[in-house]
Amino acid sequence: MAVKDIVYFDEPGPSHTDEILKMADERVAELGVKHVVIASASGATAKRFLEITKNKKLNIVAVTNVKGGKLLVSILYNKYPESKKIREDYVSKGITHFEASISDETRQELEKKGVKVHYVPDILNIGEPWGLDEKKLPEREEQWRQRRAQLSPFIPGHIRPLDIAAGIDLSLLNIISMGFRVLVGVAAVAAKNGLVPDGETVLSIAGTGFAGGGADTAAILQARANPKACLVKEIIGFPKMK
Repeated sequence: MAVKDIVYFDEPGPSHTDEILKMADERVAELGVKHVVIASASGATAKRFLEITKNKKLNIVAVTNVKGGKLLVSILYNKYPESKKIREDYVSKGITHFEASISDETRQELEKKGVKVHYVPDILNIGEPWGLDEKKLPEREEQWRQRRAQLSPFIPGHIRPLDIAAGIDLSLLNIISMGFRVLVGVAAVAAKNGLVPDGETVLSIAGTGFAGGGADTAAILQARANPKACLVKEIIGFPKMK
């Protein structure tokens, strides 16, 4: 039997990034884990983890959204002070979309440090209306809505590109946290694409995109190409509110 600490954040948000990454780094060292999978929209979380882990010899995989993807500022939560401030700052600057995918420049920077970067494909073009040209927003958004409506008899509205890439509806995992849904999904995607060995124990890290990104959830699990076989061995932390 093992007794260990789990951190429960009161709310989701990027301000928890350093704390969860430092705790995760400690567990990697204690358990001898050699593989790390990080869900990273901009690459910032992956960069910060590299700074914290320093020179540890780890196989680090950064899984990001559709290449060139952006998200509407309007999706950011108003219900939490941190995400509300992030949203208001964007609005005050007249920004309607924010980057939600690792840029080529950041990818090259991460790859030079040994990080593998994987873009989740949007095979059916079912995601949020990402990467919309602001000048053509109404027309493009209407096309997206029509496409979603056509697919609705077969693909529920809550299904996202990560679910398709992982091969399963991950939404039930939101009962723990949104980050938990994502960390299981990215671990499965990493195993499916040969970025980590199938069946290997990995550290998986994610955050809550609607709360402003960063990292607030981490777990040790067995990475499998089939998400149903991604057995969770330890939960390091997650936010109590969703």
